[in-house]
Amino acid sequence: IKLKRSQKQRVGDSWTADELCEGMSEKKAPKFLKAGKVVLLLQGRMAGKKAVIVKTFDDGTADRPYGHCIVAGIMKVPLKITKSMPEKKIAKRSRIKPFIKCVNYNHLMPTRYTLDLELKSVVTTEIVTGNNPTARQNCCKDVKKLFEEKYNSCIKTGKNKWFFQKLRF
Repeated sequence: IKLKRSQKQRVGDSWTADELCEGMSEKKAPKFLKAGKVVLLLQGRMAGKKAVIVKTFDDGTADRPYGHCIVAGIMKVPLKITKSMPEKKIAKRSRIKPFIKCVNYNHLMPTRYTLDLELKSVVTTEIVTGNNPTARQNCCKDVKKLFEEKYNSCIKTGKNKWFFQKLRF
C-alpha cells in the first residue's frame, strides 16, 4: 500500500485520549429495567415464571455487589373461567399464588409489557432480605390481594391479560 506524504505523517503521530474522545459526550445506556416492567425469570426454582420489577439496584449493595432487583411474580396462574360458571367456582379458579424474590439482572429477560401496580409500599428490601418469615408471609398475602384485584379488573377490561396467563414455550 502506498501512502501519500500527508498520510504518513498522520500514521506516525500519536493521538491522546482527549483528542480521540473530542466531541463525544458521555452517554450511558438507557435504563429499561424500571419498576413496573414485566420480566421472565430464567434461573432457579421460578424459571419460566412472569414477575414485575418492584425496585432496582443498578450499582448493587454491600451484600450483593452486582446489579439486581426485587421482583414480585406469579408462581401459580389462575385457571380458565367461562361465563356459564357460578360465582363461587369463578372465585376459586381466580386464585393466584405469588412470590417475592431478589434476582440478579443476568437471570431476567425483560418483556415489552408493563404492569401499573403499586407494590413498593408492600414489598420492601427488609422483608425480602431479612430473616423474618412471618413478615415475608404477610407481604406475600398483600401481594396476592393486589394481584387478584388486578386480575379481576383484567377479566372485565382485557388489559394486562398476558401477565396472568401461563407462559407457553
